[in-house]
Order: sequence, then C-alpha cells, then structure tokens
Amino acid sequence: MRKGVILLATMSEFGTVDAVMQEIAESCHAMARFGWEMNILFVDDGGDERFIELCESLGHRYGVATRAIDGPRAGLGAAILHGFGRSLEDESVEFIVNLDADGQHDARQLGDLLRAHTTAGADVTIGSRWARGGRCYGLTFSRKILSRVSAGFLHLAGVPRAVKDPTTSFRVYGRRAAEALRRDLVGFNGFSFFGAAISLADAHGLKVIETPIHFRPRLTGNSNLRLKQIVRAVQDLPSIRSTRHQVKCRRAGFLEADHGSDGPDAYNASRELELLSNTPKSTTIILDELSPHLGQRVLEVGAGLGHINVQLRRRGHDVFAVEPDANLFDKARSSGDLLEDGAFQGTLESLHQNQGELIESFDTILYINVLEHIEDDCAELEVARRFLKPDGNIVIFVPALPALYGTMDEVSGHYRRYRKNELTAVLRSGGFVDNQLWSFDPVGVIPYWISYALLRRKSLGAGSVRLYDQVIIPLSRFVSRATKRRVTGKNLIAVGRKPE
Repeated sequence: MRKGVILLATMSEFGTVDAVMQEIAESCHAMARFGWEMNILFVDDGGDERFIELCESLGHRYGVATRAIDGPRAGLGAAILHGFGRSLEDESVEFIVNLDADGQHDARQLGDLLRAHTTAGADVTIGSRWARGGRCYGLTFSRKILSRVSAGFLHLAGVPRAVKDPTTSFRVYGRRAAEALRRDLVGFNGFSFFGAAISLADAHGLKVIETPIHFRPRLTGNSNLRLKQIVRAVQDLPSIRSTRHQVKCRRAGFLEADHGSDGPDAYNASRELELLSNTPKSTTIILDELSPHLGQRVLEVGAGLGHINVQLRRRGHDVFAVEPDANLFDKARSSGDLLEDGAFQGTLESLHQNQGELIESFDTILYINVLEHIEDDCAELEVARRFLKPDGNIVIFVPALPALYGTMDEVSGHYRRYRKNELTAVLRSGGFVDNQLWSFDPVGVIPYWISYALLRRKSLGAGSVRLYDQVIIPLSRFVSRATKRRVTGKNLIAVGRKPE
C-alpha cells in the first residue's frame, strides 16, 4: 500500500467543493484497487467554520478520509506550505498531490499523474497544459499568452527550459521534494510560489517531469488572478533567481562539503568570529540601532565569545546568554565575558527543557548574526516566543540578500541570507505581530559581493575587518540616516512583538 495526501488550499469555496470532492473520491476509490491509499487535506484561509465542517462531511459521505484545518491567513504559498508540514507529520506519507479547489483541474486525472510520477522515479511531477497531449479548454487568449510569457520569464529565473508549464499548481511532490522545498519557499506567495518551487527543486538536484493534463474553466465564479498578483509575480523573479543561487551554493559549499567529524551543524569559523568580535565601533553602532527595542531583561541566543553580552551589561541590561557551541561557551566563560549564573550551554530547546522557570521571564530575545545558522528557524522562533513576557520583543539581526551568498556564508555555516518577505513570514509563523523590518549596511553590499561571491575568498583578513569597522559601518550609518533607511543593505533588522 502506497500512501499519499491530496492537498487543497482554499478560500472557503462553497460553490465548487462538492463537485471537486466527487471527482477526487472517484479517483481515490479507483486507485485503492491498485494499492494506493489517499487522504484529503483542506487548508482553508477563508475563516469560515461552516466550510471546514462541510469538507469533512463530504469526505464522510463519499467514503474518503478527509481532514480540514484553518490556514495561516498569509497567502496561497503559506497555506500550501502549512499543508506540507501537516502532511509530513505522518512518516508513511510518500507524496503530496496539490490541486486547485475551483474545479479547473479534473481530479479524475490524479491516477495519470501518480503513475507518471512513480514510473519515472520523479521528485516533482507537473500536470502540464502545454506538454504534448495536454489540452486547455475555455481559457481566454489573453490568459494563454500570459501563461506562455510567464513561463518564459521563469526560465530566466532558473526554471529548466524543458518545463513548459511552471505556473500550474496541479502537481505531485514526492516526500523528499516536499521536505527539501518546504523551508526555502517560505515568503514566496501568490502565483510566484509555483515557479519558485520548480526553480528551487532543480537547484536542489531534484528530478522534475511533466505529464499532459486537460485543463478546463472554473466550475463557478471568476478567476482569482488579478493585475496586482501579476505585478507581484514579476517583482519576485529576481528573488527566485537569487534564492536559487543560494540553494546551489549552500548545497555544494556547505551542506555537501567535508566538515570532518563535527558535521555541518558545528561552528567552523571560530577564527572569523574572533576577528569580527574585535570590532568595537561597528558593535556599538549595531547596538545603538537595536537599543530602542531592547527591554531591561534580555535573553541573548547564540552569545558566541560573549562580547555583545558584555556590551549589553555595560548598557545596564540584565542579560542571560545561551550558546550551543561548547568550545565557544568555554572560551567565553574562561575569559569572564559570560557570567557563571547568567549563561547556559545548549540550544534554546534544551534550555526550555532544563530551566522551565525562565519561561515568560524576558522582556527581549536577541539574535545577532545567529538565526541564519539554524536550519529550522521557524521552529526556533516558536520556542523563543515562550520565553518572552506578553508584549515582549524579539529583535533579530541577520545577513540579507541571497544573491550575496558566497564563500564566507559557506565557511560560516549559513543556511541562508534573508529576503524581506521571507523574514516577515518567519516572524509571522513564530506567532509575532506588529513586525518591523529595515535594512542595515548599504555600503557593505558591493565589497562583500566582490570578496566572497565574485572572487570567492575563503577567509577574513585583519585589514578588511578594520576597514569594515572603521570606515564601512560608520559610512553605512550616515547613508541610512540620509536616505531614511530606503537603501537596500547587506543585513536586515527585524523586530516583532509577542501578543498578550
């Protein structure tokens, strides 16, 4: 028996759900005879409890295991990723089939997609309107042209040219693909989500194929596609391309590199950290930028060698430090930069398990150049929220611009450089509200790109660090103030609030 989930992200589409469910049930019962077990998952962003009840009652009526859950209310892409997460909780699920709930995708073709997927040993299978044998009934001429033009632009953003229909949502994701793509697609929303998924799947080295389908008009209602969404999709093209670049560099230079016995999760850039710790001017400027958002009692995650911890205490904050790397922790403790009773060696999750008395005891949680080292940053922020008092702040300083991802990111063990939409989505998924984001260090963008993306230098020089500390950061502060933070920077700063 092979098990899969049929995933539908919806906006309480009462008018079409019954007909769509009938077609899905017809396919599920037919495939069950050949050893396919299919469950249905609705992720509804419409916020209507009656719709959730209707979906589950229809599943019962038609004899198909059906679950309907509230969506994250953060757009189509976020709803699909939410569905990925729920589906992958069941370790027996081998694949996820995504289709629209408006009836444009004939669910009776599910068997064709799954057979093509398994026969080819694919990771992602696209139900294509434009592959040989595909048909597209009732689509207006302008929509056909738009689809073709969109595919052309997505080819420029890294979608393989062999893929003719990268914008359609009718597709099969194997478990490996869903696990690989789930985090990298955070922040891509609307119709750009589907093109980004194919571009990033290719960057991950996953096998993507197309199989023909018959596409038809919606069963009822009007198309969800709007001019604003088209403009947003075009604006996302550079982000898709730069994130693809990041995925490929990370895969070759970090995740698949030889890290020795420690593995990729160990911190492998201690020398660089020591050099960067000796930057008093830039540290002061960064803390001046963050200071208005820091409360009295601060939990610093990823304290490193403890230099920021010392600066915060000098500014009058009561600081508790968490550092997962045992070597860095021991150095900071032996130097006296981390206090005996104000530091914990381990992750935030292990702190949560061992010192429960610290729950909801901090005004601020602080991450400075730390979150990019954590693979599942969304889960990390969910844990972080538990340590904050109601109305407490989380303050984050991270590298920005995936296009800059280079050798220093690989050496330092960065899983990512953040996009603004991505960091906003991560904060939202962690349960934070009133989120603010702004850029930092606009002057450092070009020197960083030349050194580590173009020339691919693999170490910091003491002279470069002094130049950064004495010239680039002070000049960046001047530029940011003069432009009211409108210029894109090498870093991002984010502040979020834990709601009461």
